[in-house]
Amino acid sequence: MVGKEHILIDRNITLDEINVLIRHENNSRVLKRLYFVKFRFLGDSVEEAATKVGVTKKTGYYWQENWNKGGYAALIPNFGGGRKSKLTDNQITELRILLDRKDYWTTREVLELVKEKYGVEYSQKQIGVILHSFNMYHSKPYILDYRRPENAEEILKKLIEAVPAYIGPDDQYIIGFLDESSPQTKANTQRLWSFKKPLMTKNTDYIKANAFAFYSLNGRNLIDFMESSKAENVCEFLVKIVEQNPKAKIILILDNSRSHHADKTVRKARELEITLVFLPPYSPDLNPVEFVWKTIKREVSVRFIQSKEHLRNIIKNEFTKVEKSLSFAKKWMETFNPQIKSVIC
Repeated sequence: MVGKEHILIDRNITLDEINVLIRHENNSRVLKRLYFVKFRFLGDSVEEAATKVGVTKKTGYYWQENWNKGGYAALIPNFGGGRKSKLTDNQITELRILLDRKDYWTTREVLELVKEKYGVEYSQKQIGVILHSFNMYHSKPYILDYRRPENAEEILKKLIEAVPAYIGPDDQYIIGFLDESSPQTKANTQRLWSFKKPLMTKNTDYIKANAFAFYSLNGRNLIDFMESSKAENVCEFLVKIVEQNPKAKIILILDNSRSHHADKTVRKARELEITLVFLPPYSPDLNPVEFVWKTIKREVSVRFIQSKEHLRNIIKNEFTKVEKSLSFAKKWMETFNPQIKSVIC
């Protein structure tokens, strides 16, 4: 199957004939489409031609498809008379289906899709209302590293190997996640609603707090602060996890940072009878505590931070508010094998 990017523009007329059409065209909408076709004739990619006439690549593909099907006549917008004021119920339904065919859209892309396909011009605010009615999310995307293994969830199931086939009635296993983060005063991650551009007075001094967190599915959680994240700091935090969860066998899930893999860390974990299970590389989304940190950072971003001690107190208080919720691990728990469930139930 030929991908869209490899579909060529249909040269059913010559470039000179395109220029003649451009000289005699009075409709500004059609003129823009004709220039797009001309740029494609001259060797521009769809994206390059679309950029030159000020539309999205998706709109460029839509115009090219119309041109290839019907030439000049197919470039003329298929709505007559004046501009339509709004979409019909059937068009709203169709639009929802169209939007579901792609993972994400910008407001501008949807605005142009509606204008090109239905001849209706909405403001960005009106488009937003429609998209909210579809229960679509409007948020910053969670970035996945391109090096993340496609079978990351499958690799994660190596947890099964960390649990014995038989668990005695007196055995207590705790499954938890470890991660470090450094929330700081200059973070600006919270989306805010306002009747005008929101302004916020903050302490712009650079203050950060290097924090360690243990987020557990069935044990006692822990947050603490260290000056750095070296192997000795990790070892110190492992000791504190065990002190919080005495007489339990701990399965600790963590990422592949150098300090986690350090010989000193591995020896200390073995000494404390902690089983380390490392996440697949470049897969922070598989560590629920990452989302705990995200929640904490949003709160930090809208607070006035007076000092490092003040920042630490805010982080600790927010962690205390959210630590009991297992919603951060909901998706992760869906990958559990029944054997793993038997450990935490």
